[in-house]
Amino acid sequence: GGAWEDSADVYQPWFINMVQKAHNDMVALDHARGNNFMDIAAQKIKYMGTSEDGGLKFERLIPVAGINATDKQVSDKQLAHLKKGIETNPVLAPMLMLKQAKDGTRCEFAQEGWYDDEVCKAKGFFIVGDYADTVKTDYLPWVSSTIDLVNDIKAKHGDRVEVRIAGEPYFLAFMLYDLVQKWWLFVISFLIVVGMLWYLNKGWRGSVFPLIGVVATIIITLGLMGFTAYKLTTMMVLTPMLLLAIGTGHAVQVVRRYQSELHSDKRINPLTAAEKAIAVTIIPATLAIVTDMVGFFTLSFVDISFYKAYAYFGMFGMMTILITTTTVAPILMAMFPGKDTERDASMTEASAFEKGMAKTLTSVITGKMKIIPIAMIVALVAWSTVQTKVLSPTAESAMPGVEVGINYSRAAFKYDSDANIDLRRLGEVMPGVISVNIPIKGKVEHFPMLPACEYDGSQAPGTKCWDEDEDDPQGAFNHAEVMAAIEKTEDWMRSHPNIGFTGSYIQFLKIVNMLMMTPEGQEPNLKYFHVPNDKFIAANMDVYGDVDDPEWVPNANEIVTGFNGLLEANTNAGDLDSFVAKSWNEGVIMGFVNTMDPVKTHQTVKDIQQFFIDNKDEPGFDLVTWGFKSGDVITMPEAGVCSIESVNESNSPTKRQDCANENGDWVAKVVEIEDSGTTTMAVGGFLGATEATHDVAEVEYIKSPLITALAIFIVAALIFGSPLVAAILTSTLLVKLFGQYGLGAYYTSIENWSGNLHFATLVSLSIAMGLGVDYGIYMISRLKEEMAATGGQWVESLQNTLETTGAAVFASIVVLLASFIPLLMTQLANTWALGVFISEALIIDVVLALTIIPLLVYIFKPKYVFGNKK
Repeated sequence: GGAWEDSADVYQPWFINMVQKAHNDMVALDHARGNNFMDIAAQKIKYMGTSEDGGLKFERLIPVAGINATDKQVSDKQLAHLKKGIETNPVLAPMLMLKQAKDGTRCEFAQEGWYDDEVCKAKGFFIVGDYADTVKTDYLPWVSSTIDLVNDIKAKHGDRVEVRIAGEPYFLAFMLYDLVQKWWLFVISFLIVVGMLWYLNKGWRGSVFPLIGVVATIIITLGLMGFTAYKLTTMMVLTPMLLLAIGTGHAVQVVRRYQSELHSDKRINPLTAAEKAIAVTIIPATLAIVTDMVGFFTLSFVDISFYKAYAYFGMFGMMTILITTTTVAPILMAMFPGKDTERDASMTEASAFEKGMAKTLTSVITGKMKIIPIAMIVALVAWSTVQTKVLSPTAESAMPGVEVGINYSRAAFKYDSDANIDLRRLGEVMPGVISVNIPIKGKVEHFPMLPACEYDGSQAPGTKCWDEDEDDPQGAFNHAEVMAAIEKTEDWMRSHPNIGFTGSYIQFLKIVNMLMMTPEGQEPNLKYFHVPNDKFIAANMDVYGDVDDPEWVPNANEIVTGFNGLLEANTNAGDLDSFVAKSWNEGVIMGFVNTMDPVKTHQTVKDIQQFFIDNKDEPGFDLVTWGFKSGDVITMPEAGVCSIESVNESNSPTKRQDCANENGDWVAKVVEIEDSGTTTMAVGGFLGATEATHDVAEVEYIKSPLITALAIFIVAALIFGSPLVAAILTSTLLVKLFGQYGLGAYYTSIENWSGNLHFATLVSLSIAMGLGVDYGIYMISRLKEEMAATGGQWVESLQNTLETTGAAVFASIVVLLASFIPLLMTQLANTWALGVFISEALIIDVVLALTIIPLLVYIFKPKYVFGNKK
């Protein structure tokens, strides 16, 4: 749309031709389903009126060649035709055009002043496109072409036009595009890791050699992704980030151990120090990595595809860490030692800060100051309790303060990003920005859809068939009460505060009824913009009745069937396919939801489901099946005609995706919805996808982490041979997990939908749990070792552990915290959320690993650490 000084509205040849060119360019993009596009330039969008002989008249809104730019008389006539065709159409006008009042607010169709250009001016048109799922395999080229298309319009017309773009494929594709454009942020993040390790490990060797192993793990894992043809999506980018985080933690531990061994009293040579470092750390490293893998394994059971891939590739990456990181780093450091290792003690021994930190923490843990870390954890739990409202559970949620639904735009981009600004602007001028589809199909018991009768002897005796001359027309969409039920549904949906617009086949039927029933010589009357069922006919017998036979009442089904025939005869092949099947037994209500707020979208789905429950026994409603249900088998509606000729002629990847080659014959693909054992009606479209992720997240946000924690407890108990040690590790994980719930609930309370616990954010919980259990295992293993070396002297063992392994834990946490800083600066909300949640987890880990775990070990004195000494 646009606003400019030298024109009163959009009915200018250059503007209309610009819209037409934009339509053609969008249809020309790969993966476009051109037949499903809806805009003033689309072939299927036509002016509907009556001809001089009383019949229907369907005409394109815009000539194929565009508006005449040289002959004003011709262009004025063409623009007047467009203006009348779009502004008087109760179906198309609310969906495809913007009329604004003088104060800038959107005018609603047929409101007072709608037809007065001084009150409501036409200021814009919308192009509603449709792209096949194949676009997901081609995101970068596709979104680059889309951005170029928009930039070309802006470059040519400048401030005269306002161009906004949004939608599901665009959002997901633009996330990947922006990720690629911001590659330098990841480079900065990596360089921060290099610099911090350089400083903390006292030289370039302590930085470069550990990262060689970590980078090798990432490359090998990415190689497996490439080998399996799995693309690195914006969600799966978490995998290399995870490997960097966990791999760096293990690398710091083994490098610090190597430095410790090298600076031992025996002054051993570097290769022997590397051998001892590997021998000592391989056991806790293996324990930690196996535990991580078990945690990932539990994620593979979550019914979200990228969770499964994330789990599989995560497990593979964990296995490679044992080879690339825990062994390669000390070997490389031994192969390339410093010039004078013996004299340069600063390269190997603990720094003054690390010694001071160990001494201070030892006094805190063993003295009265232990109340400080305990109070910090108590405060965290109390804060999370308040935020999550866990003490006030509801029937729907154990933690009402945690919203698990997703606002896709905010989950993808921050509030002030260009993509979200576009979306909010479109939300102001369009009736809705995300789709909702409700499929409708006649029930077999009411509409058996019999095969046509054959009279050539080929039909088996006794076979039921349909005779087009003797029998009523088949299909639910030839039944007036079904049409009235759809009308009632659409009227209710349009009245819903979160639904801006709906469309279905009955809108065309209602237009025909209005055109045909309005008395001759009058302008079409919206009074007749209704489905002609028995009730409506009875109330309007002045136009439906026969003056010569007052007792005669027309058959509503016959009127509907007749109007269907008129529409079929006056439209081109495929024009109605988006709304009704050729069999007249299947169709769809398509709507636009005007919010992406996860609380409101979830409530909208619940309201739709409740509406159908309340009306299940009403006339027409009981004759058809509404929505999707588990176990349904769906024929791909986008396929159209699946023949060898149509597939080869179009040479379209979209057509090939929706059609399947069976023994040389191309047939429409079918998709079976997984049978979940429920009977709840589901909706389609972007709203349906949003609700599906809500349903999964609602089940998994508690169950999956708890199963992970249980698996970690069992594996740790078996590996350590101590259920008590496993309980200590698991209890600290649960504290941190609850802290993560508290953070998600906090973002829910301020309606920051980039940070609530939606399905994409939940993955960060597994990273946090993996890091936490690793640190705990290293600390407990070193405490056991030091207790044996000091003869059971707890204070000395604790200080030695904190000075070595504790310092390594602190170092790795500082490195990772610093590395997340650039990720917080991008417009991408998923990397921002990852950085925030992992940063919170790391801060909690500092307290847990360096104070609470040693404190719990001392209080409960597990035999694994203390032996038989109490």
